[in-house]
Order: sequence, then structure tokens, then C-alpha cells
Amino acid sequence: MYLSTRSFSVILQVAGRWLMPGVRTVLLVLTSGMALAAVAQPAGQAVDRIKAAYVYNFAKFVELPAADDKSIRVCVLGRDDLNGAMQGLNHRMAQGREIQVRKDVPLDQVKDCTMAFVSESDARLLPVVARQLANSPVLLVSDARQAMDQGAHLSLNYNDDRVEFDVNMLNLQKSNIKASSQMLKLARMVIR
Repeated sequence: MYLSTRSFSVILQVAGRWLMPGVRTVLLVLTSGMALAAVAQPAGQAVDRIKAAYVYNFAKFVELPAADDKSIRVCVLGRDDLNGAMQGLNHRMAQGREIQVRKDVPLDQVKDCTMAFVSESDARLLPVVARQLANSPVLLVSDARQAMDQGAHLSLNYNDDRVEFDVNMLNLQKSNIKASSQMLKLARMVIR
């Protein structure tokens, strides 16, 4: 799948005509950079970069718990970091805090993270990570099938040549994490 910047721009313009102004702004921010990531790359790499861009934007639109330090620690559990795409988030800023990506984080250290990511290829870890986090204020994101049923707060889905996300409000509330209402409007599904 290849998507030109022009094609992506046309899609955003058409979608923007039908959305409320505030939702248009969030959509534009959520998708900024995704067009460049999708241009001239094999489909798998483009999808992984788009998923990483979503993780970055979740860091911007979810009220993450304040930490003693000024960083947002994004921990990748397992070995799959979306073919290196997650490492591209290192040193970027979200909510005035620097993002630090740590790969292959041990389970006993997951509570020290601000966000945790479990990929489809490491899905076997998801129930264990969810139990380890319990009600901790660590945002759990996954692109694994059935991620919402296994305790994830946010789930990335690749369907019909596009990446979408689902939100489990029940899990967010248990962890005392709040998602932006504008972001919730863009979700494919919100479980309440």
C-alpha cells in the first residue's frame, strides 16, 4: 500500500468538511506526520509508523499521571517495537514532557512506566502485563487482537487499509486515567 501526500491531503479535506471544527483540529493533529510516514514505504513499515504516530498522539491527548521527573516513559514489553518505529518517538515532546522509549522492559519494572505498549507478536504478554498493572496509572496500549478483552486501555486496529483505535473507558477509569473528549470522538469504538 502506497499513499501519496496529495491523496492523504484530499482524504483529510473530504473528511474535514463533515466534522465539527474541534474534531477537525484533533483529526489533523492525530494524522499529522502520518502522510509522510506512509509515502514510499512498504505497507508493513507504513502501518507500523502510523501505529507509532498514534501512540505519540495518545501521549498528547490522554491525561498521563504526573511523574517526579519530566519525562513520559513509553515502555515496549516484549521484543517487537513496531520494526523500530517506536524508537522514533524518543526525545519528542508531549504535554511539555520528553518521551523516552525503553524496549524489552521486564515485567517487574512496568509500573515505573507512564505508557506500556504490547504488540501483536508479543500478545501472550498482554494478560500478564494487565494483571501486573492492575489499577496502576500506566496507559496500556496494544495492537493485539482482543486487546480490549485482555485489559488494554487503548487498542490499535488495522482494518481495510487503515489504522483505527478503540478505547476501553472502564479500564481507563479503574486506572484513574482520562482521555480527551475530542480523542474519544475519533475512536472507532468506546467501551463504557
